[in-house]
This record gives sequence, structure tokens and C-alpha cells, in this order.
Amino acid sequence: MQSLSSTSTEGVLLDLAAVVMLLCAFASLASKLFDRYVTYYAFQSVVLSFAAGVVAEHQGDIGLWALAAITLAVKGIAIPIATRRFLLERFHLKRDIALSTGLSRSLIVGVALTTFAYLTISRDISQTTLVARAVVPVAIAIVLLGGLCMVVRRHTVAQLIGWLIIENGVFLGAIASVATFPFIVEAGVFLDLVAGVLIMITFVSGLAHQLAEASAPELRQLSE
Repeated sequence: MQSLSSTSTEGVLLDLAAVVMLLCAFASLASKLFDRYVTYYAFQSVVLSFAAGVVAEHQGDIGLWALAAITLAVKGIAIPIATRRFLLERFHLKRDIALSTGLSRSLIVGVALTTFAYLTISRDISQTTLVARAVVPVAIAIVLLGGLCMVVRRHTVAQLIGWLIIENGVFLGAIASVATFPFIVEAGVFLDLVAGVLIMITFVSGLAHQLAEASAPELRQLSE
């Protein structure tokens, strides 16, 4: 991997993309609306594809350019559309009331986790001129915030969004610190497959729950 200086144009853009992705994770943590969960994730994924494009431009790697395009298509467009169509609209999900703690407390814990990630990770990266020194701690913070979303949210769809945020954080860290095309592709494909399976499991379990609560007349009407 060619050194990507934090003072170069690409380095500044990658730093900016990482900060925007972190803000999207915080915004998702601070919201109670399912539609906003998906919107913040979609925007975060678009920014992630932009970050991949920045690294691809710096590396001059066509494979990384293809990866950026796939990230935009799958994470920024396909997954949000599928989540809205098959989960939010199908099960009429509007407001998330299944929270294990308040939003203020969640944000305080999120700030603490972000500080922890920066203090513990940045000092382990000795090459101070590399952009990875700033981006990797942010990527770890995004992973921790996604995990926090999964802990404080009790609804399955909200926990699914938390997992997708974790996936974006892992992807950002891989782009900033490795930028090796085969490794990123393998990790990205695996995480996307897991995300697809989770979406299908959530859809099937929600449908089964609706059928279990349906009355006998409704079931007879469906059978007709």
C-alpha cells in the first residue's frame, strides 16, 4: 500500500469521510424513527463508497474503483431499499419504542466509547504521517457505536441497522489500513451475505409473528 499522508488532498477527504460516517452513527443512535435509521445508514454507506473511491484514486487501482461502485450499489442503494420495502413498509414500522435506556444516556456512552477508541488505537499507530492514524480510531468508534445500537435497541430491525453500521466501520478500517483488494472483497462479501441473511430472517420472523397474531377470520380470508 502506498503511504497516504494526512496532509494530502486524498488524506483530508478520507478524514472528512470518516468524520461524516461517525456523525451518521451518532445520528442513528440519537433517533427513534425506523425510517431515519435506514436514511442515516444509507448516507453513511454512500460516504463509505466515496472513501473507497478516494483510496482507489490514490492507489490507481481499478479493482478498488469497482469495489467503490459495488459498495454504492449494494450498501447505499440496494440494502436500504430492501429494508424499507420488506421490513418498514411491510410491518408498518414507524417509531422505535423498544429501548433499554434513554437517548441521552446512550449518547453519553457513545461519546465515551469514541474517546476510548481514539485514545487506545491512535497511540498504537506509530506512523504519524499516515491518514490511518486518524481514520482507524474513527472506524473502531463506528464499530463500537454500531454495537451500542444493537445493545440499547430491542427491536430486531433496529439491531439489524446496528449490525450494518458495524459492517461499515469494519469496511472503513480495512480501506484505511490495508487497502488490499482481495482482502477487502472477501471481508465485504462475507459481511454483506450476513446482512442479507439477517434481513431475510427478520422478514420471515416478522411475518410469522403477524400470522400468529392473526384472527381466525383473517386467516380464512387469506386462504381464499
